[in-house]
Amino acid sequence: MSEDRLEPIVGEILIDAPLAHVWEVMTAEESVKDWLGCINYRREVGTTFHMQQDAGRRARGVSEGATFCDVAALDPPHRFEFTWYVPGTPKTLVRISLTGQGPGRTLVRLVHEGWEQFPAAMVKPFHDQLKSGWSGGVLPNLKRVAETA
Repeated sequence: MSEDRLEPIVGEILIDAPLAHVWEVMTAEESVKDWLGCINYRREVGTTFHMQQDAGRRARGVSEGATFCDVAALDPPHRFEFTWYVPGTPKTLVRISLTGQGPGRTLVRLVHEGWEQFPAAMVKPFHDQLKSGWSGGVLPNLKRVAETA
């Protein structure tokens, strides 16, 4: 990675559940909040939802302080895309793809791109924190929910 450009964030996880089941857990209105920590989600392209990290605000349905996301694509059972942004800043794109890995296993690959829109020096600490959050929090949450649902 060059000093003046941030590369896309990439994370992968293998889930011990069939592709169709992982897709349903990943995109169903009832379960998205359990692995993504969001409110106002609907499985419909164009819907704006909010990733709310504050559990108390999330429980009350409060979007203040949340990241905004717009459902950009739903390609069952392989691809879920949404924008990720704070109002007034450029939108980045999160693409989550599913690939079957034989009976009962699914590879989940997350790519969060669009970071070239920002001055690298200004957002690098945030980029690094987010990279850790996707790989160490969100993807393991999806695995946990999909394997126990």
